Amino acid sequence: MGILHLANELRLLRCTFTVSNGSLEQQEVEAHSDENGVNWAACLQHLVENIEAGEYFQALASRGVEALLWPGSAGAFKQGGSETENRAWFNSQKIRIKEFVSNQVKSSEVTEDDEEIQDLILLGAGVASLLAFVQSNLTGPQVGGSAISANTDDAVDDVDDWARQQLMIDGCDLLGKLYVPEYLILSKYLLVDIKTKSAGFATRSWWALRNSITQQRCLAERSPSLQSLLRDLSSTVLSTFGTTEVVQGQEWGHLLLPGEARILAAAAQLESGFVEHEFGHDNKARVCFERAVQTCGLELSVVGALGFRTVHQIDAKAQMVLRADSSSTVGAELDTWRRMSALDTKAKDKGSEILLAPKLVEEEVHNDVVLNKESSEGGLKVLSTIEQAVILAKCVDVQRSNPDDELRTWQMAPYIEAVYVQKQSDPMVRALCELLRVRWERLRSRTKERAYAMMEELAEEIRRGTTKTNVRMCHVFSVAFPMMPSFLKEQAELMVSYGLVGEAMRVFEELELWNNLIDCYSLLGKKAAAADLINRRLRSHPNDPRLWCSLGDVTLSDDCYRKAWEVSNQHYARAQRSLGRTSYSRKEYAKSMEHWKLALKLNPLHPDGWFALGSAAVQANDVDTAINAFTRSVQLDPENGESWNNLAALNMVRRRSKEAFSAFKEALKYKRNSWQMWENFAQVSVDISNFSQALEALNKVLELSEGKRMDLVTLTKIVEEVERLKTVAASANSTDSNLHDHGDASVSDQGRVVDIEVSQSEIHPPKNDEAPEQIMFNREMVKLFEKTGKLLNQVVQSKISGGEIWGLKARWHRANGDLMMCTEAALKQVRALQGTSWQNNQEKFESYATASLQLCQAYIETFQENGGAKDLSAAIMHLRTTLKQGQQFSVTDQYKKMEACKQEAEKMRETFLAKQQAT
Repeated sequence: MGILHLANELRLLRCTFTVSNGSLEQQEVEAHSDENGVNWAACLQHLVENIEAGEYFQALASRGVEALLWPGSAGAFKQGGSETENRAWFNSQKIRIKEFVSNQVKSSEVTEDDEEIQDLILLGAGVASLLAFVQSNLTGPQVGGSAISANTDDAVDDVDDWARQQLMIDGCDLLGKLYVPEYLILSKYLLVDIKTKSAGFATRSWWALRNSITQQRCLAERSPSLQSLLRDLSSTVLSTFGTTEVVQGQEWGHLLLPGEARILAAAAQLESGFVEHEFGHDNKARVCFERAVQTCGLELSVVGALGFRTVHQIDAKAQMVLRADSSSTVGAELDTWRRMSALDTKAKDKGSEILLAPKLVEEEVHNDVVLNKESSEGGLKVLSTIEQAVILAKCVDVQRSNPDDELRTWQMAPYIEAVYVQKQSDPMVRALCELLRVRWERLRSRTKERAYAMMEELAEEIRRGTTKTNVRMCHVFSVAFPMMPSFLKEQAELMVSYGLVGEAMRVFEELELWNNLIDCYSLLGKKAAAADLINRRLRSHPNDPRLWCSLGDVTLSDDCYRKAWEVSNQHYARAQRSLGRTSYSRKEYAKSMEHWKLALKLNPLHPDGWFALGSAAVQANDVDTAINAFTRSVQLDPENGESWNNLAALNMVRRRSKEAFSAFKEALKYKRNSWQMWENFAQVSVDISNFSQALEALNKVLELSEGKRMDLVTLTKIVEEVERLKTVAASANSTDSNLHDHGDASVSDQGRVVDIEVSQSEIHPPKNDEAPEQIMFNREMVKLFEKTGKLLNQVVQSKISGGEIWGLKARWHRANGDLMMCTEAALKQVRALQGTSWQNNQEKFESYATASLQLCQAYIETFQENGGAKDLSAAIMHLRTTLKQGQQFSVTDQYKKMEACKQEAEKMRETFLAKQQAT
């Protein structure tokens, strides 16, 4: 391929990174024309110049594009026509493009050089179509009319309706109203659907990736078809442009400016990361962003520094600041390409005492000196646009990697402020930075007004600002700024939160966001007005399934949803989702499942759909379907705590404790304030013998319920495990003492147990590491014992303290060898149960009898240890009273056990008294 053709391909790619300033000298175009009098080289030159100047509509109306794509047909199309005629026109263009690529419509006299030029013109036409759509629906300023749209309003509506239906693949709905959607379809024909014969167009896959990700961002849901396509395109782009070395190895690599290869490689990694973000693959996206950081030579770290955040602040406080050090000179090289005017941020500080960025102590005391020093030493790094884009990508990654709480916004703040203080930024990079700041400041009472003003200013600049179009396109794909319908929707929702419902309604109506409009009418108590508005729209757009579904939302009529399903030719998934919800509300769970299955067959990437299917399946007692549905839900949305919780609960039903444990751990990452979830987690932790985790969970239950809730069954199992471990340790200790003549070792002294094991290992070397394992076992036992004791202390001091709790505490003290505390706790248990009318209820009698036996056993053991008859007398007296009052339950086992215990105590007392008399 000739150097001129390579240069033009590179010039097309540069249109989204920098503004052309004539750095590439234009070569003289030969006055060579084909048999139709078309000078293809001149046409290509004119096309590229229009694209560089931001005149995308003029580029598509240029001589070369017209000669290749719509000779003789463009005029007929401009006269207007029905939706069928417009569809036929686009289909004919698609066929013509394919025929052109396969040489079926090319003249036999076309030279090889002209073939390459024509392929470049096709690529340029695709780029112009994509950027025209991006201008109208992302960067602004919005424009009316086009080279391929009809002149009349009705014809424009027809082609727009048809084009929007083409974009709604896999049953996915659109974000809102899109302008000139036919341009995105045309760019898809030219960039994605066809393959040129020229192998030198390495950038085509990158443009195809940009086209497909733009289409996905126009959808309100994830498209499985686009996911598969984007995965392949992303892999191709990374292999072709993912590193500086492969970029420099391109045919046009020798034409790159200094540092440009780094920029292209970093941009490719960023855009691949955004693809992963679109489909919820945050970990994969993070890998791409880290590679972009490395490619730029950045070292990012959030550090603490003393500074001031408010105007009237007296004492400096610790502030989180992003330190961005760079080993590259990309920033300086970029500045030779273009200069952006410095932004005046002081005006925005007015009206709020909160500074837009913290003023560090060094800046306050030695402002001029420190700034000059930092600039010379690199401490105050001037960031290039690509570096700013990388920092904002990391900021978005922080947002998606942390729970949605106030702390998350403060973790994002250093990244936002690091970009905000830069004096030079491209428009879309600056726009994303301001949008992230608005999202942060709207949550703070002292900056809410400033956030609203900034949002208004940003929206006005994007829609009707004076910044040139080609300047707006710089790095437009290197940041994840939302499409205009989504951005304006966010602005309208902000208006609603400030009480400006009327203003928000006008925005929602303009964007054709009927559901949001219905919500506003509901706030005003005017649902009938919403129905009238939708009915008026339906008279002019009777085949719009979105309108039928919105009408169904207002009227609560399933017929509207069925009509939406019908007019969409069974391709509008939202209609089935709405039918699924209404069936569920009527408790028709089997029917609801069928509707959700139909919707998910169209678009299986809808996480809320899988959650709804799982909920309906649970109500229908279809556990297998429910488990499968919630599994799919967490695969698509790993941060859905409710799905993880339901999946764990279903595994508990199936007695799959290990699976339930894993699911609960994930659920509690995102939903930590549910004591019910922590309680279930404690149960499955005990089932898999993870008692330490169970204790932590029970602590959270007690904390979240404010001391009003404790799972005594689970706590009892933990105490039983403590008793078992103590018995095992005591048995081992006794055996070792007998073997090595260590005497009686105290079981309660865990340090002694460990010391014995260590001394054994010194005398008898361990076999197969048995001694270290035993040491670890003893350490874990000590930790479990201490944690259990702490929890029991908290419980007995809480609002749920009762007989069972004191009984468990008595058992814990007994295992600890503290018989005095065991007796005291057991006595409190008996006293707590005395007022339960146990004399008239067998179940309560057995509970009281069990507590009495535990108390008397503690008395007996205390007597055996201390030798005092007072404890025996207390046990005998208590048992006599209990047996007398519970005579009606004399046939029960507990009654007989108390009799046996009383007899044993009496014999022990007689023996003790006899010994005393003998002495």
